[in-house]
Amino acid sequence: MSTEIKRDTRKNPDAYSENAPLVHVFGGSGKVKIISALLSERNRDLNISDIATIGGVARSTVYDNIDELQEMGVVVKTREVGGGPMFQINTDSELVEHISRVEDLALERLLELEK
Repeated sequence: MSTEIKRDTRKNPDAYSENAPLVHVFGGSGKVKIISALLSERNRDLNISDIATIGGVARSTVYDNIDELQEMGVVVKTREVGGGPMFQINTDSELVEHISRVEDLALERLLELEK
């Protein structure tokens, strides 16, 4: 298994999550890819289509998971634009703080493996 971290341009040139550190650790479930996508864009809010594109998942996967991620406090709805909701990773969440730390540790380990 390659540990190279890059965007997977074969499926979607904008997808970040295919090779994200969290995907290497926890597998490629839709929820993991959504969290990875939101973490990669932590300083801006995203609509459903943006999350799907960056996460490399179908919009239906985002819709299937976004409510639960909000209930867990991982994701927050920030505003509505053109009638559509915008979401962002919840940087005030202790859970997100731990997820982010796991992502950082996984990235460090993956980079060590590349040497």
